[in-house]
Amino acid sequence: MFNNRHLFLVHWRESAIACFLLASLTIPTLLADSRLLPPLPKGTVLTAIQVDSDANIYIAGSLVPKNGDVSVSDAFVAKLRSDGSQVYKTVLAGSAFESANTIALAVDGSIYVAGVTTSKDFPVTPNALQTTLGTADGQPQAFLAKLSPSGQVQSATYFGGSALTRGNAIGVTSAGEVLLTGTVSGAGFPASSGGVGAGNGFYLAKFDGAIGKVSFATLAYGGTALALDPQGNIYTAGAATPTNGFNVPLQTNPDAFQSSVQGKPCIGSGDFVLPCSYQFVEKLDPTATKLSYATFLTGSFGASPAGLAVDSAGNVIVAGATNSADYPVTPEALQSLYLANAAAPPNLSPIRSGFGPPPSSGYITKLNPTGTGLIWSTFFGGSEQDAISGVVVSSNGDIYIAGQANSNDLPGLSASVPDGCRPGVNQGLGFVARLSSDGTSLSPTRVIYGAPSCTYASCFPDTQASSSSAWALAVKPDGSIIAAGANGALAAVDLFSSSRLACMIDPADNVQITVIAPGQLLSIFGSRIVPGVSVTFNGVAAPILFAGGDQVNVQVPYEIVGHTSAEMDVLNANLGLMERAAVAVQPRQPSVFLAQDALLSAVPGYFYCGNGVSRNQHALALNADGTLNSCSNGARPGSVVTIFLNGVGQTQPAQKTGATNSGPAVKVTPTATGSGVVSTTTSPGSNSGVAQVQVRAASAGFLELSPTISGIPAREPIVIWVGNR
Repeated sequence: MFNNRHLFLVHWRESAIACFLLASLTIPTLLADSRLLPPLPKGTVLTAIQVDSDANIYIAGSLVPKNGDVSVSDAFVAKLRSDGSQVYKTVLAGSAFESANTIALAVDGSIYVAGVTTSKDFPVTPNALQTTLGTADGQPQAFLAKLSPSGQVQSATYFGGSALTRGNAIGVTSAGEVLLTGTVSGAGFPASSGGVGAGNGFYLAKFDGAIGKVSFATLAYGGTALALDPQGNIYTAGAATPTNGFNVPLQTNPDAFQSSVQGKPCIGSGDFVLPCSYQFVEKLDPTATKLSYATFLTGSFGASPAGLAVDSAGNVIVAGATNSADYPVTPEALQSLYLANAAAPPNLSPIRSGFGPPPSSGYITKLNPTGTGLIWSTFFGGSEQDAISGVVVSSNGDIYIAGQANSNDLPGLSASVPDGCRPGVNQGLGFVARLSSDGTSLSPTRVIYGAPSCTYASCFPDTQASSSSAWALAVKPDGSIIAAGANGALAAVDLFSSSRLACMIDPADNVQITVIAPGQLLSIFGSRIVPGVSVTFNGVAAPILFAGGDQVNVQVPYEIVGHTSAEMDVLNANLGLMERAAVAVQPRQPSVFLAQDALLSAVPGYFYCGNGVSRNQHALALNADGTLNSCSNGARPGSVVTIFLNGVGQTQPAQKTGATNSGPAVKVTPTATGSGVVSTTTSPGSNSGVAQVQVRAASAGFLELSPTISGIPAREPIVIWVGNR
């Protein structure tokens, strides 16, 4: 069985299957158009990024402690040189939770940062506007801080009174005043103007440059995104949630592009449903006393802004993610069709099934200066799930975007990008692109390799509606891009350089990996790889299992057992050493070989069979009679089913690099554990890196399990169909 995304070499031998799924491997140094900057400490989450006129990079986010307890993460701001080397890092930490969500640079080199804290001992400065946490234990409150050009904290304060607040977006006026906006709930917000207003769960406040005085603070306006024009006018965007039934409150003007929205359920079924959230855009005068316009900008299933900008003509550019096929787009723009739900099963009802709205697509919209109509508007997405999470508009009006993609047909991806290196339903990847100011043309879209993001289990913990990984971006003076990922990666991207593309994935589940295990099967894609390719790890030759086109498949030598890292050399008989990269090594990295329908699922992370659905991935499995397990060919209840593992690592008896397992099957240790596991053995006829696990199918329906090797679970939980025959 072959397709353009995978290659199976299948050999039947009684009730065993020998298989090697060829996929891909990420080697960041092979990428001329995208390279990772020096790695940040493990547990770093990046949420905001800026660059200055000298191409210095400023990043902000949170640092999760080594024990992995995200409830006590620390906020930080760091300044890096253009090559990623650190100038300084300033940590803003109490004893509980902090995260920096947004930063802004002032003309004098000062840095403003805002976010959220739950710490009673957050390091506020002595003359702070609010010196104590106003919320109850464990409840969030916004913080705002000013750092000197060298990174010293000059002032820091809580903000929100006794209300629950978050600092989501920040801006600095030409006069040096500071705007802050974000979400709010509960009573006690220190409103100084605008009264309580209608309220959408947002606030807006202006401070002096020293953040020692408040010019105004209001609940009448605000959002989660903010922009300023040269005249100091304030633009906000957010996503309003219905308050009474499905009525969505917003003080729109009568001639607004969308003056009202009738809300609808988004997640849940029966008597328990949660409503969608609906995007809006507002323009205010510098004092927030005059509303120039307010309009909805949304579809039936809502939309969420990732960023907001204003061009020289006063047009507003907003970008983000929407689950709405009827999000307003214009026919002449880049993409007028919503494609994300194209392959979904026709009987999938979001509300009846409780799985939420349709998958998300990115969008970019340019709204006219009066808020009464669209200049243009476009989707940006493929046939699966995608989202834009960052947007920057250049001085000439070009629009730079970053986000997370699960579509291998994402707009702008070059045909030269191998299938195995594209985003897919099994793993999201970050991307960056540039859209022309008229919304009709697109630069090449670059995927960020070497920093794989979420997979089935981590991308879709609750719903397939939105992506869980986000990328912020900033544009350097030379037009190149720096992208900051929530996964802690920092990447420099050139949209127009020539690319020697390469990526590395685990062949079992088609997931890009950044570490390897002894004996693991891998595939490498890249330009000029074959003919005459060879690969070594710490000088030990890796067996070449397949080489052709832009692809080579290897087995990691067992000889690297005991090492924590390995030097991988990719060589060409005619060109010599092509690339050298250091890769991390861990003893085991188990993964289950997946069936084709898992890798090609119309709805990521779900396996459908009849009226049933499982949120695990369908494993490549053999029924007891040697036939492939499928929805139409389930295992017999009580029978033994065989699945196959990669990345098991060294076993006893020891396996030999590059060997083919002979029959009969031999029991090995460590042994897989999990629901119904009977035995773990070699897989006759397969490469020595493949182990097989036999599992007993107890009763009809879904057999769901997560095999574990020496306490390390397989990357994704899997499902096997058990029939009634």
